[in-house]
Amino acid sequence: MRLLPLLLAALPAVSQAEPLRIITDIPPVQSLVLQVVGDRGSVDVLLDQNADPHHFQLRPSQARLLASADALIWISEEMTPWLDRVIQANGDTLVHLPLLHEDIHTDTDQEEIDHHHEDPHFWLDPEEAVEMLDKIETKLIELDPEGAAIYAENADRAVDRLLEIEGDIADMLSGVQDIPFVVTHDGYRYFVRHFGLTQVGTLSDIHDSAASVKTVSNLAQLAEIGGIKCVFGEVGESSKLAKVLVEAGAVQGDDLDPAGIAITRGPALYETLMLNLAVSFENCLSD
Repeated sequence: MRLLPLLLAALPAVSQAEPLRIITDIPPVQSLVLQVVGDRGSVDVLLDQNADPHHFQLRPSQARLLASADALIWISEEMTPWLDRVIQANGDTLVHLPLLHEDIHTDTDQEEIDHHHEDPHFWLDPEEAVEMLDKIETKLIELDPEGAAIYAENADRAVDRLLEIEGDIADMLSGVQDIPFVVTHDGYRYFVRHFGLTQVGTLSDIHDSAASVKTVSNLAQLAEIGGIKCVFGEVGESSKLAKVLVEAGAVQGDDLDPAGIAITRGPALYETLMLNLAVSFENCLSD
């Protein structure tokens, strides 16, 4: 990861080219790119504040912004299918870096493997975020070789801070790992898996399709006997099914914000997003 930056840094210094103009799809990606690019470029995000990443409609002005960018750094078509259509329409004229990769865990059953193929919320796993920073650094160096040493230093600093946050969150959640809960949207498995939490159900799948009547009934029965401590909503969404579990005995937890749509944008957004999730889980599960 570091050999190319070191070689490029040894080249004679020349004046910096025009600042990079990077476009991202969602706030967490923008946050990570900002940490690496520093002051050598601007980083815009296409998603409007409080907008749903899955069903967003690109405006003509945003399409023009995208066309004028040096590169698009985005999650994948699983996260933003509307953006994939724009990329396909532009053919080879749009430089873009998709960050999602297939990640098959040999210790999981087939259902979990299938879910892993389609779940794009992988930035909620700090190990995956470290890989994202690596890919971002590589792409920025490709676009701007003169800034290689700066990008390498910024990426190293971002990784160090991310690992600190990971340790803080692990400490916060160490006492609630065995407490069962339900989420209204199935987008947290990367976070749950990494920090060893106990999610026992969801009220809608990754595509926002509501759980079956049988599933909700089973979860309600589980809540009645104390088998579900909390049910967590999601920012910008409402769930009548969550009320069913609350009436059955579950505690209503915070509305979670996995895409940072309600967080102030900037380099610190990713850190804030992850810590907010940890605080929400800890507060409800530890009561």
